[in-house]
Amino acid sequence: MEKLGILGVPWTFHEKRQGVALAPYAIRYTGIIGALEKMENDVIDYHNMAFFTEMEQEAILKSKDMKAITYKAKELRDIIADIRLENAMPIVFGGDQFISLSTIAGMQTDDTEQMVIWVNAHADMGQVLQGGDLCHNVMATVIGKGPKALETVMNQRFIKGENICIVGTRRIDQKELDLIQDEKIMHYEMTTIDKMGFSMVTDEIIQWMAKKKGHVHLVLDVDAIDPEFTPGTDFLSQGGIYWREIRYFMKNLALSNQIQAMTFTGINPLNDEKNKTSKFVASLLEEFFQIQSIQNG
Repeated sequence: MEKLGILGVPWTFHEKRQGVALAPYAIRYTGIIGALEKMENDVIDYHNMAFFTEMEQEAILKSKDMKAITYKAKELRDIIADIRLENAMPIVFGGDQFISLSTIAGMQTDDTEQMVIWVNAHADMGQVLQGGDLCHNVMATVIGKGPKALETVMNQRFIKGENICIVGTRRIDQKELDLIQDEKIMHYEMTTIDKMGFSMVTDEIIQWMAKKKGHVHLVLDVDAIDPEFTPGTDFLSQGGIYWREIRYFMKNLALSNQIQAMTFTGINPLNDEKNKTSKFVASLLEEFFQIQSIQNG
């Protein structure tokens, strides 16, 4: 894809995490759009989607109305599909991780396989709904093993477990681990990464990608990164990925020339320190496209 399609999604699906809706604005404030425009010939800014209306907030946050929730999820899915059909690479800025279900669904087609690299402190392989924490069900839904109420978002186009790679988990229960193993999902917990070294993990992932024929979608939740570098999130836990590691990872993804979509989630500017987390995300993007610009001449 020669064009970039930038979209902000200022939504929250959890009443106690209202600050995540500000994430697209915080990322834009870093000046990343202008930086990308200097490197890429064709950057299309689709701007930020509208905040939830009062009626939508009542239905989604208060009543937990699944019809209202899936309606909005499908709305975003269809917008991502339209960006893809315009031959643009979707780059989505969000705070609430649940939006990644829609961005993954929007990149699904009948004729091309999608690989998902899920960089996250959580596997989100929950097979049943747990109160209002929809994030917990995202990846289970993506592979067709999630709650029936969410399956319609994927439009019955589920992704095979062998086409998913989960990186950086450090909060995962046994049921999720069992599902990951049963579905033959490539998985690197932080303990595994610490034993192997991140460079070896990256090399294995690049080799895995090289064997695939479809496109790759990077979904990065900032809670996977150590809070020393990304404090602006709702899930703070020491022992995450370090800045040198994630930069090395992004460099190699750029060199692979296989990334066709990116979704950034988990940012809560209200918990941040002088917009440090959004600046970090912006720097990753800038370095990624600098490398691609040089590589493509």
